[in-house]
Amino acid sequence: MHSRSTNTAQRAPSACDFCHVRGLKCRKRTGNLEPECLTCSDYGVQCTMNRPIRKRGRKPRIPRPECYFPFLPEKDLAERWERSIPDAEEPSYLLLMSLCAVSAQVASLQAVFEGALLNDFVLPDSEQYFLEAASRIPMRIAQPQNIDYLRSFGLLAVYSLHRTNHSDLHRYLGMYHALVAQQGFHDEQRWPDHLSPLEIDDRRRLFWCVYRLEIHSACVLGHMVRMPEAQISVLYPRITPSMDREMQAWTAGWDYITDLFRLLEYAIFSLRGCKIRKAVLAVFCERPSPTTMIDALARLRSSKPRILLDLAQAESVYPSNRCEYMAVQITCTEALVNIMAMLYCEASACEIMKVVEDFLEEVAKAPLIMFKVAGSQIVHQLLGVGHMLFNASRHENGRNWSEARRLIAFLGELVTNLEGDIPSAAEAGDRLLRLAELVRRDM
Repeated sequence: MHSRSTNTAQRAPSACDFCHVRGLKCRKRTGNLEPECLTCSDYGVQCTMNRPIRKRGRKPRIPRPECYFPFLPEKDLAERWERSIPDAEEPSYLLLMSLCAVSAQVASLQAVFEGALLNDFVLPDSEQYFLEAASRIPMRIAQPQNIDYLRSFGLLAVYSLHRTNHSDLHRYLGMYHALVAQQGFHDEQRWPDHLSPLEIDDRRRLFWCVYRLEIHSACVLGHMVRMPEAQISVLYPRITPSMDREMQAWTAGWDYITDLFRLLEYAIFSLRGCKIRKAVLAVFCERPSPTTMIDALARLRSSKPRILLDLAQAESVYPSNRCEYMAVQITCTEALVNIMAMLYCEASACEIMKVVEDFLEEVAKAPLIMFKVAGSQIVHQLLGVGHMLFNASRHENGRNWSEARRLIAFLGELVTNLEGDIPSAAEAGDRLLRLAELVRRDM
């Protein structure tokens, strides 16, 4: 065997900067004090070795965001605007700005499960995105069938809700419903025939998401319901075998909460129907049986899909944060429906307070990130529970005022402690503490 001469140019163990960038063979000089390699000499460039040395071994894992957004398909979120930004006059641009407004709003509150995603991230101003989106809404929509308009109006309504701007919330919900009526979005039979099953599911998810937003605002903010269930002919998104078990659980939980919101709509109409009306109107507003809602809630709970029973143990069965968040949402919504149903059935204040106390015990166990992700929605729900508890306590001549005051004050302190993380919490906490003070004065 012939040994290679020591004078032969050999490839260096580590290439110089010039050779590394261009993928060239780095030929070091041997027996020469000059540091530059032969390749750099041939190209007439300075030979340097300033490139940082990479550590060997497995690269650190960057947490992947859990992405499941009701207003937009996951694929669109990842790929739609990856290569270029659409023209400013296109509905796709309006949707992008609306999405950026909500995303920047969430990021500014650090309301994300994976905090590492925000490391070294310069937070943009969500208001700039919002104003840009608002400025791109045409006076006359030339493409009313384009679903991006519906998505945009839904997102802008969500943004307005979290900013506690009820005027803008009504404005964008009104725009959404105007298009729904114009294109018959509330009736699947009027949807285009060429839609794929995935596109149909995306539309269903969008429709019911905005429905829930409207019922939420009607329940805790006293707003009107523009699209009652009686006018709706839209199914729920499908749960398919191709989904993994975690996604199936999340979708089943989403459907179950939507069922609760439909029951909540029934409770809202029933309670509002109890108000004094003119005789001519009362003929058309027959009150349902007081036990109807309680029975309906009991049936809904008893028929809860088995896969949802595991959500209570989300950490061990489903490690995903979104499943744990879904479990918290179910607990809050069930309690809200239960309390409203008991109010309508004129249950005793003692019974209602027991439900509220059990509810607060569960809510107090939730980590802070769950409140931050829920944002204004959970704050509004807690405020609504406080108001309902206050009203229930005043119907029994002060027999339970002391307990009512304790629970309302606890609610006020719980919400006030969130004011550093959720902007709307400060005002809501103050209102709850004022309610507790009113109860104390009546004692």
